[in-house]
Amino acid sequence: MYVGLEAAASRLITYHEHIPGLLQTVEYARAVIGAYPGFTSSEDIDRRVDHRMKRQSIVTRKTMPVVLEALLHESALHRVVGNRRVMAAQLRHLAEASKLPNVSVRIYPYTAGLPWGMPRGSFSILEFPTSGRDGAAEPPIVYIEGGPTQDVYLEKPDEVQLYSELASAIRSAALDDGPTRDLVRRVTKEHERVPH
Repeated sequence: MYVGLEAAASRLITYHEHIPGLLQTVEYARAVIGAYPGFTSSEDIDRRVDHRMKRQSIVTRKTMPVVLEALLHESALHRVVGNRRVMAAQLRHLAEASKLPNVSVRIYPYTAGLPWGMPRGSFSILEFPTSGRDGAAEPPIVYIEGGPTQDVYLEKPDEVQLYSELASAIRSAALDDGPTRDLVRRVTKEHERVPH
Protein backbone atom coordinates (compact mmCIF):
# COMPACT_ATOMS: atom_id res chain seq x y z
CA MET A 1 0.00 0.00 0.00
CA TYR A 2 2.76 2.43 0.94
CA VAL A 3 4.56 2.09 -2.41
CA GLY A 4 1.42 3.16 -4.27
CA LEU A 5 0.90 6.16 -1.99
CA GLU A 6 4.57 7.11 -2.30
CA ALA A 7 4.37 7.01 -6.11
CA ALA A 8 1.27 9.26 -6.07
CA ALA A 9 2.71 11.82 -3.63
CA SER A 10 3.89 15.24 -4.74
CA ARG A 11 5.86 15.85 -1.53
CA LEU A 12 7.38 13.61 1.12
CA ILE A 13 8.64 14.80 4.48
CA THR A 14 10.45 11.99 6.23
CA TYR A 15 12.36 11.55 9.47
CA HIS A 16 14.69 8.59 9.95
CA GLU A 17 17.57 7.29 12.03
CA HIS A 18 18.84 5.43 8.96
CA ILE A 19 19.13 6.37 5.28
CA PRO A 20 15.61 6.21 3.80
CA GLY A 21 14.91 3.81 0.92
CA LEU A 22 14.55 6.58 -1.68
CA LEU A 23 18.17 7.65 -1.04
CA GLN A 24 19.84 4.26 -0.52
CA THR A 25 22.58 2.75 -2.66
CA VAL A 26 22.23 -0.84 -3.86
CA GLU A 27 24.82 -2.08 -1.34
CA TYR A 28 23.22 -0.26 1.61
CA ALA A 29 19.76 -1.54 0.62
CA ARG A 30 21.12 -5.08 0.31
CA ALA A 31 22.64 -4.87 3.80
CA VAL A 32 19.38 -3.54 5.30
CA ILE A 33 17.12 -6.02 3.54
CA GLY A 34 19.52 -8.94 4.02
CA ALA A 35 19.64 -8.35 7.78
CA TYR A 36 15.94 -9.19 8.17
CA PRO A 37 15.67 -12.85 9.25
CA GLY A 38 12.54 -13.43 7.15
CA PHE A 39 14.40 -12.84 3.89
CA THR A 40 16.65 -15.84 3.60
CA SER A 41 17.14 -16.54 -0.11
CA SER A 42 19.48 -14.43 -2.20
CA GLU A 43 16.80 -14.34 -4.94
CA ASP A 44 14.27 -12.82 -2.53
CA ILE A 45 16.81 -10.26 -1.33
CA ASP A 46 17.80 -9.39 -4.93
CA ARG A 47 14.14 -8.93 -5.89
CA ARG A 48 13.49 -6.63 -2.94
CA VAL A 49 16.64 -4.58 -3.59
CA ASP A 50 15.68 -4.24 -7.26
CA HIS A 51 12.19 -3.09 -6.25
CA ARG A 52 13.65 -0.51 -3.87
CA MET A 53 15.93 0.87 -6.58
CA LYS A 54 13.01 1.17 -9.01
CA ARG A 55 11.03 3.11 -6.38
CA GLN A 56 13.74 5.78 -6.45
CA SER A 57 12.65 6.89 -9.92
CA ILE A 58 10.02 9.14 -8.33
CA VAL A 59 12.87 11.36 -7.12
CA THR A 60 14.72 11.58 -10.45
CA ARG A 61 11.92 11.38 -13.04
CA LYS A 62 11.82 14.25 -15.51
CA THR A 63 8.10 14.98 -15.12
CA MET A 64 6.98 16.15 -11.71
CA PRO A 65 9.57 14.47 -9.51
CA VAL A 66 8.52 14.15 -5.90
CA VAL A 67 9.77 16.89 -3.57
CA LEU A 68 11.68 15.01 -0.89
CA GLU A 69 12.59 16.54 2.44
CA ALA A 70 14.70 14.02 4.35
CA LEU A 71 15.28 14.91 7.99
CA LEU A 72 17.87 12.48 9.33
CA HIS A 73 19.13 11.97 12.83
CA GLU A 74 22.93 12.24 12.95
CA SER A 75 23.10 8.61 14.07
CA ALA A 76 22.14 7.60 10.51
CA LEU A 77 25.59 8.76 9.38
CA HIS A 78 27.50 6.82 12.03
CA ARG A 79 25.50 3.57 12.27
CA VAL A 80 27.47 1.08 10.19
CA VAL A 81 25.17 -0.75 7.80
CA GLY A 82 26.99 -3.42 5.81
CA ASN A 83 30.54 -2.22 6.44
CA ARG A 84 32.59 0.98 6.37
CA ARG A 85 33.06 0.80 2.59
CA VAL A 86 29.28 0.50 2.10
CA MET A 87 28.75 3.44 4.47
CA ALA A 88 31.31 5.67 2.73
CA ALA A 89 29.69 5.00 -0.67
CA GLN A 90 26.22 5.57 0.82
CA LEU A 91 27.18 8.90 2.34
CA ARG A 92 28.82 10.08 -0.89
CA HIS A 93 25.57 9.21 -2.67
CA LEU A 94 23.55 11.04 0.00
CA ALA A 95 25.65 14.20 -0.43
CA GLU A 96 25.17 14.10 -4.21
CA ALA A 97 21.42 13.43 -3.97
CA SER A 98 21.07 16.44 -1.66
CA LYS A 99 22.15 18.68 -4.57
CA LEU A 100 19.06 17.79 -6.61
CA PRO A 101 16.68 20.76 -6.81
CA ASN A 102 13.75 18.71 -5.46
CA VAL A 103 15.69 17.10 -2.59
CA SER A 104 16.59 18.53 0.80
CA VAL A 105 18.65 16.51 3.27
CA ARG A 106 19.09 17.98 6.72
CA ILE A 107 20.74 16.39 9.72
CA TYR A 108 19.27 16.63 13.20
CA PRO A 109 22.51 16.68 15.24
CA TYR A 110 23.20 14.86 18.49
CA THR A 111 23.66 18.26 20.14
CA ALA A 112 20.00 19.14 19.49
CA GLY A 113 18.89 16.58 22.10
CA LEU A 114 15.56 14.81 21.73
CA PRO A 115 12.79 16.30 19.60
CA TRP A 116 9.93 17.21 21.94
CA GLY A 117 11.91 15.63 24.80
CA MET A 118 11.54 11.98 23.78
CA PRO A 119 12.99 9.55 21.24
CA ARG A 120 11.15 9.45 17.93
CA GLY A 121 10.82 6.62 15.47
CA SER A 122 10.78 7.00 11.71
CA PHE A 123 7.76 8.58 10.05
CA SER A 124 6.82 10.02 6.68
CA ILE A 125 4.24 12.64 5.77
CA LEU A 126 2.89 12.18 2.26
CA GLU A 127 1.25 15.13 0.52
CA PHE A 128 -0.61 14.71 -2.76
CA PRO A 129 -1.04 16.91 -5.83
CA THR A 130 -4.25 18.67 -6.72
CA SER A 131 -6.26 16.83 -9.32
CA GLY A 132 -9.35 17.32 -11.41
CA ARG A 133 -11.12 20.51 -12.29
CA ASP A 134 -11.98 21.40 -8.72
CA GLY A 135 -8.27 21.61 -7.78
CA ALA A 136 -8.82 19.45 -4.72
CA ALA A 137 -6.07 17.26 -3.34
CA GLU A 138 -6.22 14.07 -1.37
CA PRO A 139 -5.56 14.86 2.30
CA PRO A 140 -2.04 14.15 3.56
CA ILE A 141 -1.23 10.88 5.31
CA VAL A 142 1.34 9.99 7.96
CA TYR A 143 3.04 6.64 7.48
CA ILE A 144 4.84 4.88 10.35
CA GLU A 145 6.73 1.77 9.30
CA GLY A 146 5.83 -1.16 11.50
CA GLY A 147 9.05 -3.12 11.05
CA PRO A 148 8.23 -6.62 12.32
CA THR A 149 4.66 -5.54 13.12
CA GLN A 150 1.92 -3.88 11.11
CA ASP A 151 2.50 -0.52 9.39
CA VAL A 152 0.45 2.43 10.66
CA TYR A 153 -1.34 5.00 8.50
CA LEU A 154 -2.71 8.13 10.16
CA GLU A 155 -5.30 10.13 8.24
CA LYS A 156 -7.18 12.12 10.85
CA PRO A 157 -6.40 15.84 10.41
CA ASP A 158 -5.40 16.34 14.06
CA GLU A 159 -2.96 13.37 13.89
CA VAL A 160 -1.43 14.59 10.64
CA GLN A 161 -1.16 18.10 12.12
CA LEU A 162 0.66 16.72 15.17
CA TYR A 163 3.27 15.02 12.98
CA SER A 164 3.57 18.13 10.81
CA GLU A 165 4.36 20.11 13.96
CA LEU A 166 6.88 17.46 15.04
CA ALA A 167 8.55 17.63 11.61
CA SER A 168 8.67 21.42 11.95
CA ALA A 169 10.33 21.12 15.38
CA ILE A 170 12.92 18.69 13.98
CA ARG A 171 13.50 20.93 10.95
CA SER A 172 14.03 24.02 13.11
CA ALA A 173 16.79 22.27 15.09
CA ALA A 174 18.37 20.55 12.07
CA LEU A 175 21.45 21.78 10.24
CA ASP A 176 20.84 23.69 7.01
CA ASP A 177 21.61 22.00 3.68
CA GLY A 178 25.19 23.30 3.37
CA PRO A 179 26.33 22.38 6.90
CA THR A 180 24.56 19.02 6.48
CA ARG A 181 26.61 18.27 3.34
CA ASP A 182 29.79 19.31 5.19
CA LEU A 183 28.96 16.94 8.07
CA VAL A 184 28.10 14.10 5.67
CA ARG A 185 31.44 14.54 3.87
CA ARG A 186 33.33 14.65 7.17
CA VAL A 187 31.72 11.42 8.40
CA THR A 188 32.35 9.84 4.97
CA LYS A 189 36.08 10.46 5.47
CA GLU A 190 35.87 8.88 8.93
CA HIS A 191 34.38 5.72 7.40
CA GLU A 192 37.07 5.71 4.70
CA ARG A 193 39.88 5.93 7.27
CA VAL A 194 38.75 2.93 9.31
CA PRO A 195 39.81 -0.49 7.95
CA HIS A 196 36.91 -2.38 6.40
